[in-house]
Amino acid sequence: MRHAAAVAFIMMSLPFAAAMADVYRSVDAQGHVQYSDTPTPGAELVHVQKLGQVPSSTVTATSIANQAKAVAASNDQTHDTLVKQAAQQAVQQDEAQTRADQCKKASANYDQAIQARRIYKTGADGERQYLTDEEAENQRVALKLAMDNACGS
Repeated sequence: MRHAAAVAFIMMSLPFAAAMADVYRSVDAQGHVQYSDTPTPGAELVHVQKLGQVPSSTVTATSIANQAKAVAASNDQTHDTLVKQAAQQAVQQDEAQTRADQCKKASANYDQAIQARRIYKTGADGERQYLTDEEAENQRVALKLAMDNACGS
């Protein structure tokens, strides 16, 4: 994608240049894109000079390569920005999922407390210790507040 953008930028900027020359694009063994005014084995012709134009000495392959490098650097920044935005979006989705899970659990706890006739706590020995009516009511209120806090209202 970066390479295509670099080629597109060069192709768009060349009509505005004072002169145009044959430009060849090649990729070296490390994967770096190079532009040159001389063909090399495996090079792709990017632009052909038309007759009657200003000689190619005004616009050199070096200046075109510098433009391509600037475009590549800009594409790297754009890529980094897109990666950062994707990570932020993933974090937001994870947070939303966690809030939804917490809300679901708090709602289930509250619904269970409302539907139960008697509320109990499990003691250290594993036996049920039933709450008094006042303690049960306080427990329901606490669960309602926890649900409201987790669900937003």
